Amino acid sequence: MQARYANGRAAVFNDAEIELAPEKLVIRTGEAAIEWDYADLSRTDDHNGRIILRRKKLDTGERIMFGDWYDGELAAVAPHLMKPHAQGVEGRRTVIALVTLAWSLAGAFLVGIPYAADPMARAMPEKYRTQIADISWSQVNAFTAQCDDSDEATQILNDLAYRIMERSDVAERDDIWITIADASFPNAFALPDNSIIVTDELIGMAQHPDELTGVLAHEIAHIEHNHIMRNVVRQIGAGIFFDVVFGGAGAGQAIAIASVNLAGLRYSRGDESDADSRGMDYLDAAGVSTAGIARMFDRFQDYEEEAGVDDIPSMLSSHPASQERALAAQARAREGLAPSLDDRQWRIVQQACGGADDIIEDTEEPQPNGD
Repeated sequence: MQARYANGRAAVFNDAEIELAPEKLVIRTGEAAIEWDYADLSRTDDHNGRIILRRKKLDTGERIMFGDWYDGELAAVAPHLMKPHAQGVEGRRTVIALVTLAWSLAGAFLVGIPYAADPMARAMPEKYRTQIADISWSQVNAFTAQCDDSDEATQILNDLAYRIMERSDVAERDDIWITIADASFPNAFALPDNSIIVTDELIGMAQHPDELTGVLAHEIAHIEHNHIMRNVVRQIGAGIFFDVVFGGAGAGQAIAIASVNLAGLRYSRGDESDADSRGMDYLDAAGVSTAGIARMFDRFQDYEEEAGVDDIPSMLSSHPASQERALAAQARAREGLAPSLDDRQWRIVQQACGGADDIIEDTEEPQPNGD
């Protein structure tokens, strides 16, 4: 039988003769005779009327090619080479198995990763956290500006936050730092490096120090309970799943980290409820009434109604206000507690980023909470 043979050392087929012997395929090219066991062969047909055979166990690139009109002769000596699998076509069972596997993997990513997000986030290597934090800060810097006159106000807020965390023994209290930023909208949000950004517009919205303190407590709770990094893992999913958990080469992880979109991160309803409850625990332990955060929830709701859905900054929308949250906070409020900041400290905080310049020394002293 006439055939064409390639020796694997060059991508060239030369004339050859083959014999479909009972136990082996014999290839004759020139003076040489090459024997291939049928059991070790598979097909790589080009679907242009030619059968192409190769060896499976020791594939050196050798190929033998002959016309498919020899199907009958080949079927007589090697019937397994006529099956779809031998010709690169998966059998029905294999196809079903592959489809099942694909759906299982999809389920793992859609269902498994959210459930595994917390342990994965806590086990994330520090270098990955740093990369994610750097990206987050670059996004924050795109829509905020640093305030040159906020050093004293920043220190006051950080001392306040530390006092609150110390009373509740928050393990991360030495790593959490608050920064006041100049922005066009009221909000506070935590970053993956345990920083908390407070905008000057949020400070301007607060009419009592306890209102701002309640927001800080809420953000600290998000950090303590690892909500920020859990959200990051949910967002970047597969890249972190493969490269961090299974120790991949890093390509998927790099792509995943680059896709971090701070504005796209949304806390779940459970996370928000958790932060509300834990934040109010901090306030109770520190002797600060929860009436302040209740009023702040009301202010956020009023702001959303006035601004309109399309005008609400994406960061603010990650903290949906609701009457239920305000009522829950009000139900825990205690009367007669001193404000979380004294009059002088509160004025300094209000004046950060050039805010509240018209505040004078004889400003009426804030009334205690609970009224």
